[in-house]
Amino acid sequence: MTTRSAWHLPTGQTREDTRLAVSLGMAASGPLTARGGCVVGGLQLTGTAATSMQARLSPGRLWVPGGSAAAQGGYPVTVDADTQLTFADGHATLPRVDALVVRVYDADYDASGRYEAVLEIVQGTPASAPVPPALPRTAELLYEVSVPAGASAARGITWATSVADRRRYTAALGGILPAGGGHGTQGAYPGQYRDAGGRLERWDGGQWQKYIPDAVLRHSIDLGWTTSKTFTEALNEAVPLTTSFVAPASTWVHIAFGARVAGDDGGGAYLSVNVRPKAGGALLLTASDDLAAIYTGAGSASVYTNVPLGRLTPGTEYSVTAAHRTGTTKAWFDNRFLRVDPVA
Repeated sequence: MTTRSAWHLPTGQTREDTRLAVSLGMAASGPLTARGGCVVGGLQLTGTAATSMQARLSPGRLWVPGGSAAAQGGYPVTVDADTQLTFADGHATLPRVDALVVRVYDADYDASGRYEAVLEIVQGTPASAPVPPALPRTAELLYEVSVPAGASAARGITWATSVADRRRYTAALGGILPAGGGHGTQGAYPGQYRDAGGRLERWDGGQWQKYIPDAVLRHSIDLGWTTSKTFTEALNEAVPLTTSFVAPASTWVHIAFGARVAGDDGGGAYLSVNVRPKAGGALLLTASDDLAAIYTGAGSASVYTNVPLGRLTPGTEYSVTAAHRTGTTKAWFDNRFLRVDPVA
């Protein structure tokens, strides 16, 4: 069948039809598939004792994608009560890594003769440097547990340090995915969003990019001077002030800069910036009087200005460097700063 509908025909709706229909409201992982994962807040694994081979899994819900064919659809699964799990004793001399999964058996696809969802511990291979075991088909990984050599009920697993949380999370179609588990981290389509530790990230087709990259701030307390009447990034007695930033999806940033400045005989001190690709290439923004913080009075003063810069390439790293000149014989610059704020 090439076109399917659910809750439509008076007879003939298959289990595949139903599973595919249910997945329509979930975050996608492909044209016919929904992303597997847990509902946030459930399926917590805790050891029942400091040294024991048993652990307890709290109730929770998750979606397990079918692993045999896209048209298989996926399976909504609920663990509705605390469940006690027992891990096998450790090898006499070698450690191993076990995986706790929710596994779906469906005889229509796996010839198991079973139709059920179960919590299953997949035992790893003992080794001096053990690795997690391969996962069975149509299973969602929850945790990896390190089982030390010689572990038993009397001398068991130290749960506080032996559990790696591998739960990934799912959301409604078009929703923001909670990042987690370090498992299945790729996005499904450009424009998908996720919450990574409180920061919004966007999948660009190849990697997750911060939707609004971090603002950057650089500050120097070095007092430097120049006799150049054209803009120069170098100062005598002070190192160049430079920083880098990543262009956001909007392609725009806001650059602010300033300093405490003075010019001999009140002739003027000029502070501007140069912006270029960090990897090299032509200047995108060239220091000039039109884009400068300027002071031409007697003594010294604090000056500040800001410049918007757009049409950048999202995800590309750029550098911004302070540039200075004098309007007389010498200009002084102290307490310089650069700040770059990505624009949403």
